[in-house]
Amino acid sequence: MSQFFGNHENRLDAKGRVSVPAPFRAALKSDLGTIALILRPSYISGCIEVWPRATYQVWQEKLDQMDRFDPEREALATLLYSEAWVVETDKEGRILIPGDLVDYANLKDAVNFLGRGDHFHIWEPQAAAAFRKASRALAPGFAPKVPA
Repeated sequence: MSQFFGNHENRLDAKGRVSVPAPFRAALKSDLGTIALILRPSYISGCIEVWPRATYQVWQEKLDQMDRFDPEREALATLLYSEAWVVETDKEGRILIPGDLVDYANLKDAVNFLGRGDHFHIWEPQAAAAFRKASRALAPGFAPKVPA
């Protein structure tokens, strides 16, 4: 499984292309020269989630555990597949971010890539900084409580 670490900033060109950071491309190594990724809006954070195609299978496994006639399963399947885009890197390691996702994440000329372990996020840089700051503020609550 690929692991994505760090915080990287790259430029978004006028056509909506951006280079995937070199450390992320290294984690995604492909003998074919291109890498298939799945992009979708994040329903939690207001950014773009980027998943290696093989890792996205975790969502199908979640759906497979649900009753096929459950309305929540249908809603989740709709969100996971109808709003997702499959893109491939070009030989320079760039991806084309669909216009709907560029608008959704309010991307302009710079984008911020945040490692998330098995996937990564693409953010507008100021929104990424605010998200990281808010996450850091929550961190003290993650420590185990020591009984008095």
